[in-house]
Amino acid sequence: MTDEQQGPQMHFAQDDETEKLKQWWKRNGTGIVAGIVIGVGGVSGIQGWRMYQDYQAGQASMYYQQMLVAVAKEDNETVVRAADTLVASHSESGYADIARLMLARLAADAGDHGQAEAALEDLLSVTKDPAMRHTARIRLAVLALQAGKPDRIKTLAAEGENGGFASQYQELLGDALAEVGDWEQAQQAYEAALATMASDSPAGQLLNAKLNMTRQGADTL
Repeated sequence: MTDEQQGPQMHFAQDDETEKLKQWWKRNGTGIVAGIVIGVGGVSGIQGWRMYQDYQAGQASMYYQQMLVAVAKEDNETVVRAADTLVASHSESGYADIARLMLARLAADAGDHGQAEAALEDLLSVTKDPAMRHTARIRLAVLALQAGKPDRIKTLAAEGENGGFASQYQELLGDALAEVGDWEQAQQAYEAALATMASDSPAGQLLNAKLNMTRQGADTL
């Protein structure tokens, strides 16, 4: 075999330390090379995944910023496009959760309550954030209020723990019941809402006003 056929080789200066290194390499070199190949493969895989995650997060952030800029400009077409991309390509990210809320808001503003509900139901099914889950349910309850569906609000209020949102559910329920003239049930809902907040707070004062209206309504029956 000629030198050209042997391929590239490692060359060392001819001194005692280098000769020791050569002998050591002969004994251990193959294992080291194999270990490096395996190790680099594993590390590069991990690094590659981390780079991919960082890239994905960067992409999600970019579309999120596009969405926010478009919202400020009231460019709904660009808002929808950026939000749709976030939901389709980064569905499990927090950015996508916000995008779903944005799509629901735009649909509701356009009077498309079916599309708004679909976006909120989608958010409920995928989000891991309890606050986002409650936000979606509250907004679904608002849509139910607008549609005059108090039973839907009752169902939403009964789904899981309400955390710090109990008063909002009860207030919306009271609003829906008052809307259909069910004063006694509305009164109970407002009282339940007041039970979880300070009555002298701005929200509490508004609830007290609503409660008084339901009592007046009940007196006229």
